[in-house]
Amino acid sequence: MRCLCLILFIFTGSITFGKDVVKLSGKIDHPLSDSVLISYNDNRIAYFPKEYYAHVDKNGNFSISFPVPAGIYIQADLVHGRKVSEMILHSGDSLYMTADAAHFDSTVHYKGRGSEVANFVCLHTLERGRMNRYTIKIKAAISKPSGDFLKEIATERFGEEGFLNLHKAGLPPGFIRYCTAYFQYYNYFFTQQYPQVHEMIKRRKYTDSIPEENFRVLTEMPYVFNDTLLQVPSYLLYLTGVFEIKLKAAGYGASGNDPDKMRQVEDSIYRLCYKILPPKSAEYYIAQSLYSKVKFQDAARTDSLFNTFKKHWPVSEYLPLLNKQISMAKRLAKGQPAPDFSIITPEGKSLRLSDLKGKVVYLSFWASGCKQCVGEMINEKRIKGQLKNTQVEFVYLSIDEDTTTSNLLVSKFNLGGIFTHAKGGWYAKEVQLYGVQGLPAYFLIDKEGKFALQNTPSPGDPKQLISEIEQLTR
Repeated sequence: MRCLCLILFIFTGSITFGKDVVKLSGKIDHPLSDSVLISYNDNRIAYFPKEYYAHVDKNGNFSISFPVPAGIYIQADLVHGRKVSEMILHSGDSLYMTADAAHFDSTVHYKGRGSEVANFVCLHTLERGRMNRYTIKIKAAISKPSGDFLKEIATERFGEEGFLNLHKAGLPPGFIRYCTAYFQYYNYFFTQQYPQVHEMIKRRKYTDSIPEENFRVLTEMPYVFNDTLLQVPSYLLYLTGVFEIKLKAAGYGASGNDPDKMRQVEDSIYRLCYKILPPKSAEYYIAQSLYSKVKFQDAARTDSLFNTFKKHWPVSEYLPLLNKQISMAKRLAKGQPAPDFSIITPEGKSLRLSDLKGKVVYLSFWASGCKQCVGEMINEKRIKGQLKNTQVEFVYLSIDEDTTTSNLLVSKFNLGGIFTHAKGGWYAKEVQLYGVQGLPAYFLIDKEGKFALQNTPSPGDPKQLISEIEQLTR
């Protein structure tokens, strides 16, 4: 399930060469803080959030200009105190916002260029909830029988399209196409997820064994590709899984226990991408696949796939990011020294990771808002019991901006180990050193302070994790 959590977290934006500007000013009555934050991700294949702050004066006035990708719609959050307003921005927007922080959602209103879209999004929040919560609504249907699942997600999409049609007067045609595709492709994406995730919910554990009847829902998920939809987050998600699930349905799936079969399936998917997808969609798919897998596959395979990619797209906009990712993977490969960093525990004890040489270290990056992180940390208590006579240290590095909740969780569940905090969240030095791009993230470090594995098992695979640690501590 870690891959699914990561995917949902990463693909929320777009990457382009061109940049443009959005201007935003306004007045907030009864302000809750002295700032307004605009946050969005402008990268298709990785999570690199952009954050821009504007000062709010004593009268509630603010003004800010910030760059955005040119020529596309992009989802953003406007944050003031604990209030959050969803926005969909387009390059060239020049907006004036008014709001009363005491009744935020019901009073946010925009004037100026782009206000038709901005006010539609506000109205959607009031009457149907935030648009980006659509995934939560349809994800909940995965536990149901296939017929009920398809009926429920179709009903949700029909409701969204009905709301759009009711309020589309004055909306730009490009935004209407964006919204229509947004809901359409989220339905397709969760239809892809249904066969395996439904079975996992049913069995209450991870499984690669999927009954044939689970795949019947795929008849409702067609091949529909369009390069103009690369700005739509749900279209990107659809692309990442469409060929894999179709191959699984045809009996060509592969589990993680058979690396040779996995490579054969991956190669089949790459061939389908080059053959079937329109050029920009194919470029995106292969770039994101390389980016996400480079840390978990051998360097020779990465180099081969990357060279093929460069032959097709020698001036691809993704090349700088891929080069950086490949360089990072080589730096974090098995046998390379683990980057050192300072550890300050909640009790005030100070040490460095290098001080733990002579012991095996299981390093976990986590956050209190990540349910999977917390669940696996609790599972580790049982693992530690089986390893109590071995020279191993469990080090937990939280990326929470506010450590209050993480400290409470550690205390509540009586979690043993060494706990520390990375200041700066996703921008923290430790996060960058270890190339963390999704949570939870795990690293196994040997007694010499070097990475022990290319792909570290999670606590969700206790037998494999215990076996690896025991081998290193002999």
